[in-house]
Amino acid sequence: MAPTALDRQKLAAARLWAANRYPYLAAALFAAPVVAEEGSGTASADAGWRVHVDPATLASWSVEELGSVFVHLSGHLLRSHAERAQEAGVDDDTADHWTDSADAEINDDLANELVFPARPVLPADLGLPEGRLAEEYFRSGHRREDPCWTCGSSAHGQGGDGDAEGRDGGAGDTGSDQPAGLSDESKRLLRRQVANDVLAHQRQAGNVPAGIARWAAETVAGRVDWRKALAAELRRGLTQVAGRVDYTYQRPSRRSSASADVVLPALRRPVPDVAVVCDTSASMNDHQLATVLAEIDGLLRSVGLGAHMVRVLSCDTAASAAQRITSSRQVELWGGGGTDMGAGIRAATELRPRPAVVVVLTDGETPWPVEAPKGVQVVVGLIGERPPAPPRWARAVRIDEESPVAPSPARGRSGR
Repeated sequence: MAPTALDRQKLAAARLWAANRYPYLAAALFAAPVVAEEGSGTASADAGWRVHVDPATLASWSVEELGSVFVHLSGHLLRSHAERAQEAGVDDDTADHWTDSADAEINDDLANELVFPARPVLPADLGLPEGRLAEEYFRSGHRREDPCWTCGSSAHGQGGDGDAEGRDGGAGDTGSDQPAGLSDESKRLLRRQVANDVLAHQRQAGNVPAGIARWAAETVAGRVDWRKALAAELRRGLTQVAGRVDYTYQRPSRRSSASADVVLPALRRPVPDVAVVCDTSASMNDHQLATVLAEIDGLLRSVGLGAHMVRVLSCDTAASAAQRITSSRQVELWGGGGTDMGAGIRAATELRPRPAVVVVLTDGETPWPVEAPKGVQVVVGLIGERPPAPPRWARAVRIDEESPVAPSPARGRSGR
């Protein structure tokens, strides 16, 4: 028996209805391919940004109901509920509760504007007020006994029986004639595009629901300029050292002439040095290191340091000899084995003169010293997607790798 075809005309009408009511969501509404999912009895979306619709359900829903479901599912996809579910530790046992929580986050300011085919889940159903995030509803809200909406892995990230992604592996690997889902990069770009469209519409018309407006603002403003953040941390660390004043007998005080029998010490203000420890373990590639090293000398000059005050150490499980450089192009990196940034930090603190600030460039996959090194400020530049956090005694800056990079520094074989 041939599979039932989807009513493409009705699908198009539903998307147009949704895009007419929410023009700033149009890019997301039309980006998701729609595939038939016979027997599911609903419409759902997978984490690859594909919408699965039961042809029988499509025939029974009105255009307004189908368009409302499209808007709801786009909320799961845009707000990264599948990725956030993984971070929240959602598993098969808690997937329904997380889906309810994610639904409440979307529906709290949309329920009165849309025409759902069934009553939507609202924050009050979980015993909490509106305007909260899915994580809070999940953590503090009570579980509902009623079956949750079947929104698919776009909501909970757990591939299931009614979700094609659970069978075909997600974007780019359908294993059938179904369209491939979006790549991670395409999802990221699409979310930013929609967020910008939301903010532009809000400036012009001012009638964007509060939850969508908040998501858009966080998406656009959430990307911190890591250069500014790293420069700020460097200034903070250097100021603490440069502001220290101590007495020294290496140079007599100008007031010594007033007391012939006593040698008075002069006040000395230290000139701070910076040591850069580069993670050269096997998990780090030359592109990642070049991304950051290409900026280091410029950043240091921006905070008032000359290049002669910068020393660079390579470190995997042991640190190489320090290199005093005048340009990032002069850096030679050695390594390729395991990872222990504690060894690099210890080697940096043993340098003479002792650096005021140690900058550690790493993907975070490393053990750290239990306690902070004494007398040295440590700034950690975290490279890569979702790196583990460093210890609390270190100041951390997430580094964006999307910027143009200089030629990669030379990488030597493992050994010293």
